[in-house]
Amino acid sequence: MDKTNPNTLVAEEYKKFDNFFTTILEDISGLKTDLEKEQLVILKTWTERVCLFNVPHGKKLRGVLIPPMVKSLGKCPSSNKMKQAYVLGWCVEILQASFLIADDIMDKSTMRRGKPCWYLVDDLGADAVNDSFLLEHIVYQLVKKYFKKTSYYSDLVDLFLQVTHKTVLGQCLDIQTGRNTRFEEYTMERYEAIVKHKTSFYTFYLPMKLAATISDVENMELMGKLETLAMNIGYMFQVLDDYLDCYGSKSKTGKIGTDIQNGKCSWLFVRSKELCSKEQLAELYDNYGQNDEAKISHVIEIYEGLNIPTHVYEFMKEMTTFNLRLINDLENADLIRLFKQLLEMVTENFGLTELIL
Repeated sequence: MDKTNPNTLVAEEYKKFDNFFTTILEDISGLKTDLEKEQLVILKTWTERVCLFNVPHGKKLRGVLIPPMVKSLGKCPSSNKMKQAYVLGWCVEILQASFLIADDIMDKSTMRRGKPCWYLVDDLGADAVNDSFLLEHIVYQLVKKYFKKTSYYSDLVDLFLQVTHKTVLGQCLDIQTGRNTRFEEYTMERYEAIVKHKTSFYTFYLPMKLAATISDVENMELMGKLETLAMNIGYMFQVLDDYLDCYGSKSKTGKIGTDIQNGKCSWLFVRSKELCSKEQLAELYDNYGQNDEAKISHVIEIYEGLNIPTHVYEFMKEMTTFNLRLINDLENADLIRLFKQLLEMVTENFGLTELIL
């Protein structure tokens, strides 16, 4: 392994992780449920279709972190332990897919990962909500199959339940903030609360905590440091997502941004509020949250006039420097390399690789 390049730590896991999806799909098809009954056999085919369309095509950043995290935390983990890591990684990806199906419906998005959103396929519409439920419950079936006889089964179930609950709360706060469109309430404090619950907990905290749970980590000081890093980098991840929603190309992101027309409490909007003159603020309020191309373009013009892309860059650079200090304090070479790669992946759009390496 090239110790000067943190990319290798996760990159070498991607092929193994992708290959394991075949096993997961077979597990899903063979779960001992009512699908075995004659009248429900058709649902086995549907379940496979839902999974194949929605689960394996993203960056898989969350799930693929678990195997190298287990290797970094454990002392020569067994092959069975690594198999558990891959299972949990795909459980996180399935949970992510369930969130995205629902999120796309609520945001009225049209594209996801370069394809039509699932609810637009075959005119599924609101019926796709049930497929979101379906994927979420598959997670618990898989956890039961692989971990029922382990000492940490209940801990894993509790962790998925707790993080899902926090994510739903974050989504609810995001929705209610957007529905009210009282832009004076779009503060950085509100934004941070949304991101903490909607993004940070399930994006990096959940994979880290799952890996630590099956690795029987007892070092509470280390866990505290890892949790802080997971939440910090999760915050950066959402700021990146907000930036790409406005400035990312469809060919790269695989989706069409909707934050401006949906009146989202995004980092770009909140930071603009802090920088605006009274006249600019009035214009921003008049044009934000409306599905009108001219108004959307005017909001972007205001962003440009305030140099918002530069402010995003400066924020990401500041957060990178701060988190690097925390990473270098971990006293575990493998964890240091892993979290440096995580930082590199989150900041790759801002040319901060040299700072990280």
